[in-house]
Amino acid sequence: MIRHIVAWRIADGEDKQERASAMKENLEALKGKIDELVDIEVGINFNKTESASDVVLVSTFNSRADLETYQAHPAHKAVGTNYVRPYVKERRVVDYEF
Repeated sequence: MIRHIVAWRIADGEDKQERASAMKENLEALKGKIDELVDIEVGINFNKTESASDVVLVSTFNSRADLETYQAHPAHKAVGTNYVRPYVKERRVVDYEF
């Protein structure tokens, strides 16, 4: 099994919370649209320390190949283009087998 974790910092702005909510809603909506995606959870941070990220995605796949298929899927790319990349100032990722 593969775990794919991504943490983002959203650029500052008045609508930062709305952007985080839109990211969560649209990323979680990928479940059922991409067969290779076993599970997905998106959390919005409440920790206000300087080292905290704003949004985290935790997703699960059966194999590395399934993760690659997910990353190339048009639905995943559309969410990234419309709801993630325009608003993010920093991204961190960890992929591991368990």
